[in-house]
Amino acid sequence: MKIFLMADNWIGLKVTEHLKNKNEEIVGLAVHPHEYQNLTNEIIEESGVGSDKVFVVSKDIEQSLIEEIVNLKPDIILVVFWRYILPESLFLIAPKGAMAYLPFNRGKNPNVWPIIEGTPAGVCMHYIDSGIDTGRIIARKEVPVEIIDTGKTVYNKQLQAFEILFKETWSKLKKEKNISIAQENEKSTYHTSKDFESLREIMPDKEYKAIDLINILRSKTFEPHNPCYFMHNGKKIFISVKLKKE
Repeated sequence: MKIFLMADNWIGLKVTEHLKNKNEEIVGLAVHPHEYQNLTNEIIEESGVGSDKVFVVSKDIEQSLIEEIVNLKPDIILVVFWRYILPESLFLIAPKGAMAYLPFNRGKNPNVWPIIEGTPAGVCMHYIDSGIDTGRIIARKEVPVEIIDTGKTVYNKQLQAFEILFKETWSKLKKEKNISIAQENEKSTYHTSKDFESLREIMPDKEYKAIDLINILRSKTFEPHNPCYFMHNGKKIFISVKLKKE
């Protein structure tokens, strides 16, 4: 099977490693623009793809680049940890890895909302369609969220779970490309970057339930990123939390 891979970050590297360990043929590789790259050099090296088959793909993908990808005649396009929405000419043959237990927490920051809303956390492999994280589900794996979890620990659990899920699913997907089930849209939740940003500022004069405030603080604790803050004498005072069981 000829694979065109669109990959970034730690999980993109792990998927690339697994494909190469299985002697799969990666015919081309798409990477993010420089400012959004994570472990890109490692992914390129692991893929074994020549420099003429490595494409920098931004938000507005040019038709000429789409034609180059199509000319490679991939049997499947794998999209792993990709930040941009793809054009229809590509997504029709493109399974995607999502850091969410779909249909819950579609959109941005799926590691945060299980803490805030109590929805299931996990990871999913699904086909891409014209919506955002709405395509048919190939496989998914739930991860537990404990009261001592933060946004960072949930994220790390999701990374580990996706590596396992991909390894468990790849051979089956390779043999039966059409394995999938429809999402239960009536259960879906969706969040935007604006929803995430609304959690940043704690209002000292606002009334919060204690558990709601704890959940907001731990959901936004993700070093090295800035946590929640409140304003005092014209300055931002940042608050992160550290939780443990006794």
